[in-house]
Amino acid sequence: MCKEHQKINIFIPGRVSLIGELSDWTCEYKFDNQDIIVGRVITSKIDKGIYATACQSETLKFHMGEYNFECVMDEELLDEEAKSDSFYSYICGVTLHMLRKYNIKGISVDVVYNTLPMKKGLASSAAICSVFVKAFNDLYSLNLSENELMNDAYFGERLALSCCGRLDQIVLKRENSLFKMIFHEDCVSISSINVKKELNLVIVDLMASKDTKKILSSLRSCYPFAKNSKQKKVRAMLEEQNYLLVEEMQQAIEEGNLEKVGSLFVRSQEEIDQAGIPICSEYKAPILHSILEDEYIQKLSYGARGIGAGGDGSAQILAKDKTSQQKILKYLNKTLQMEAFAYNIKPTHKIKKAIIPLAGVGARLYPVSRAIKKAFLPINDQGVLKPIILKLVEELDAAGIEEICLVIGKDEQEQYDSLFKKPLSEDYLRKLDSNEFDYDFNLLRIGSKISYVIQEELKGFGHAVYLCKDFVKEDPVLMILGDTYYDSNIDETCIMQVVNYYDNNPKNIIAINEIDADKLGTVGVMTGIWDDNDQKSMTVKQLVEKPTLEYAKQNLQMNKKYYGNFGMWVIDNCVFESLGYAIENKIISKSGEYEFVDALARILDDVEVKALKINGVSHDIGNLNAYQNTLLSTVKK
Repeated sequence: MCKEHQKINIFIPGRVSLIGELSDWTCEYKFDNQDIIVGRVITSKIDKGIYATACQSETLKFHMGEYNFECVMDEELLDEEAKSDSFYSYICGVTLHMLRKYNIKGISVDVVYNTLPMKKGLASSAAICSVFVKAFNDLYSLNLSENELMNDAYFGERLALSCCGRLDQIVLKRENSLFKMIFHEDCVSISSINVKKELNLVIVDLMASKDTKKILSSLRSCYPFAKNSKQKKVRAMLEEQNYLLVEEMQQAIEEGNLEKVGSLFVRSQEEIDQAGIPICSEYKAPILHSILEDEYIQKLSYGARGIGAGGDGSAQILAKDKTSQQKILKYLNKTLQMEAFAYNIKPTHKIKKAIIPLAGVGARLYPVSRAIKKAFLPINDQGVLKPIILKLVEELDAAGIEEICLVIGKDEQEQYDSLFKKPLSEDYLRKLDSNEFDYDFNLLRIGSKISYVIQEELKGFGHAVYLCKDFVKEDPVLMILGDTYYDSNIDETCIMQVVNYYDNNPKNIIAINEIDADKLGTVGVMTGIWDDNDQKSMTVKQLVEKPTLEYAKQNLQMNKKYYGNFGMWVIDNCVFESLGYAIENKIISKSGEYEFVDALARILDDVEVKALKINGVSHDIGNLNAYQNTLLSTVKK
């Protein structure tokens, strides 16, 4: 057994391909036939996957539910198991590859959560292989790049006599984009696709069987040279036709033409059927076609197609909207007794990182703050009682944020790990219903985005932000407060309002709202020039932290109104340079702290700073009255 302090946590998602997934292996034959058009695919990771713990071991150990396996780190034994048809062939293939290449010892992997349907075209085998590759890399400090990890997972899976191509290893990419992959002879080109409108997909397990090896064997028999007219049709489907489909779909997605995307689903399936059925009976797929031809589903969707290698495995349906998506899900799960889940490919946003400062002691909440961090105070979120920090990171995740940095105090990481990174015990998991199990898996999936910065000394808000400079690097970053509940008045969350605004206004941004005069001494207050007649955004000209009423009346009124910080910002390197200048020169406030708002104010003469008026309310939960008001407002909802 692993000792607790030696364990690491690993999350690997599945993937779904919108189009082109049958073409990722054709490049292997270009060495023999240069006329082959290289394969290409549009694919995305999904929010189903595998969450595992791992530690070093003298042997190879694996546990997942009823599956238990152990093998000594011996090349011959691993090779024998890899070439078998057992459930463990993939993990032995990967372990054999890593042993030969890096001469490492063994590992013990315990899969705590697996929400991926197995052998249904969602890269479940690749996810298992990727768990092991990442475990070896992290436990033995191999320091492999993403591309090296992907290559090792691919070659390890091939040692298990898998017919996989290079597509599946996209699950090892940290970025959560929609990807276009082009497969060359011995490498892969990967680029992100800009998504203009959200794609509301339904993925359904057809609850049937298919012979994937038979399908792939039939397709591969057409390479490197087609021997008859049937094989020529397969070649055309995998090459020329696939090239056109992928290029047209990329254009449709970037233009936000969802109806076109759906029609390409239908066209893709028609071309697969025309070429595939004559060479392999698996492509007749009666259950798949009954779903594709279902009149109820057709009314609610733009189009549908099979996924994976083909056959009666699984299908994906592009719903017309979220309401239609839910109706399709209910129909598939309840009426047809299949297993379906929703997957949404969100619009592409420019902000990928976020910071949440959390290191304060919470003195205003004494004595409860002796027992519980204010970030863990519970709030009612649509009937679910959850810590405020969980609500915040869930909204960041929903807004497409890929990396979240929590600024915490020393000796606090264990508390956050317990919520976001530590799996529940098997006894606890058995007491959860299926929805709670999925929720807990999703919580840990979000936790895989979280990293920490430790604020050893509490030198102020500005100091906490500056500690994140290595996390931010050259990227814009969204910053929100860890003791604030953001309550939107519209369907868009307050966080999403800021993220969407930045897409069209890539500047430093201060989220604002109108404040009463008696609040002037509690927040940063600004004035400027409105950018629009609706007075939703302004170019900031002056910014003062906690001004006096007299000063604000003379200098900060706009049409007899005051506008103060809402508690969200988007900042870039200019702000970090200003903070660094303050810290280097010991420019501190009267309270002896480095002020973040002052650092923003210093750049106004040289850098354009925008302010966005948020359609919503922010509740500071850092004191008793504010916390009580927050609870009341959420209960009323």
